[in-house]
Amino acid sequence: MKYFERAQVSTSQRPILQQSESFIIQQGNVGLYERKEKLDQYQDGVCYLTTHRIIYVDSSKGAERAVELPLSMVKDIETFSGFLRSSPKIILHLQAADRFSSSSSATPSSTSTTVQPSAPLLQQSWVCTICSFSNPPTTIEKCQLCGVRRPQDTPSTTTDTSDQQHKDSSACRVCTFQNHPSMIQCEMCGASLANPSLSNHSSISDMLHATQLQPLDDDAHVRIAFRSGGLSGFVSKLKEAVDVKAWNNKPVESPIEKPASPITRGVGISAIQGRIEKSTMEAQESMDEAFQDLDKLMAKATEMVSLAESISTKMNKESNNNDDLSALRTTLLNLGISDPVTRGSAGSIYHQELARELADFLSKFLDRQDSMKPLTDLYCVFNRARGVAFISPEDLYKAAMQFEVLQLPFRMRQFPSGLLVVQSLYMDDERAAQRVLERIKEQGGHITSLRLAELENYALAVATEHLMIAEQKALVCRDQGPNGLTFYENLLLSS
Repeated sequence: MKYFERAQVSTSQRPILQQSESFIIQQGNVGLYERKEKLDQYQDGVCYLTTHRIIYVDSSKGAERAVELPLSMVKDIETFSGFLRSSPKIILHLQAADRFSSSSSATPSSTSTTVQPSAPLLQQSWVCTICSFSNPPTTIEKCQLCGVRRPQDTPSTTTDTSDQQHKDSSACRVCTFQNHPSMIQCEMCGASLANPSLSNHSSISDMLHATQLQPLDDDAHVRIAFRSGGLSGFVSKLKEAVDVKAWNNKPVESPIEKPASPITRGVGISAIQGRIEKSTMEAQESMDEAFQDLDKLMAKATEMVSLAESISTKMNKESNNNDDLSALRTTLLNLGISDPVTRGSAGSIYHQELARELADFLSKFLDRQDSMKPLTDLYCVFNRARGVAFISPEDLYKAAMQFEVLQLPFRMRQFPSGLLVVQSLYMDDERAAQRVLERIKEQGGHITSLRLAELENYALAVATEHLMIAEQKALVCRDQGPNGLTFYENLLLSS
């Protein structure tokens, strides 16, 4: 592909948005063309229009065939109404934008070849070598937690002489400890280090300045075919987005990512702990200020949702899974979904897009692979997260029915009693029965449905259904006594 670039999608095959980016409209059953050349593998997918990009996600292989086109490249917009068997199309005439050149040239005075960053380098998350924090793809230059520059992942093209100078500059003159190249003080003794040479484009920022504009032909254009209608609504929104130029706006800075006040550089673990404490205090101050009155809360809505998503992502990486963390995770998720799907933006593919959004929400909401939630409970939690963009019970039911069709990692199930639940793809009757048996053994050989619901954090109706499943598989047996129904391990079968 000459003009489109690879795009990132989530597990539910929805595009991953950049900072300060939001969805505008989506349209299904579209195809892509570069000039008049038909791209055979990109002829049946969903086209997303955001404030920054046009994104195509294939209906069958979304993870492999997801491409994007920055709106900053769009120079002119035309429409073709279609003729006979030809579908209506949008024709986008392109201009050069800040894209990486495929070739590089070194100046005669330079001692090393210019290093060109590849697209995957800037589109993948990366782990800091100092504090092991996993940074998002939007963080290009420095670690969000400790501030150390991003390590160079591309093959080095510098000479042996420059490598030796770079190595010498990171070694401490006092204790000879070999420090990280980005450190300004020795991690062992605290002595000042010599500033590393930046003449060989050692940072991503320098490489970005060294890149050139991708040359485009005078007739460079792409076409988007709309085979199920929706062209007029899409092109009107597209023209508005191109006129607004939201990609030039300064992004809203989250207080947990970029503190407003400068941070004094320190040494070692104590400096990292200090930054964590300072970020936590600023996040707490931001939340206290937001909840003082309703007007301030509405003004800080976007910032609060971004903060909640950031904290929730970090909590999901923690190994601990106690009750306090689960309660806090649920509270953060209830703060809201930053860009909910609506009928106006999704059109004819509303329930498919709602199913993808619901799958993304469930991947954060369910804390285990074998968890499940009744559809009634999920309806309340999901509507709280969507804010004022409420959905009806019928819409939620239809969206859950799309899980299997869209090959998402969740399924809706109906128990014999009529109870509807949403569960993980990995959950089945055998696993549910074995889990019940494990809990019975932990509780001394017997358990009630109420106790099982408390231990598994299930609704009482779900816990009762699981006990019935275990009874059908002859793993447990029941005792109907004056204190209610109690289930015991089936010792006759085990003996």
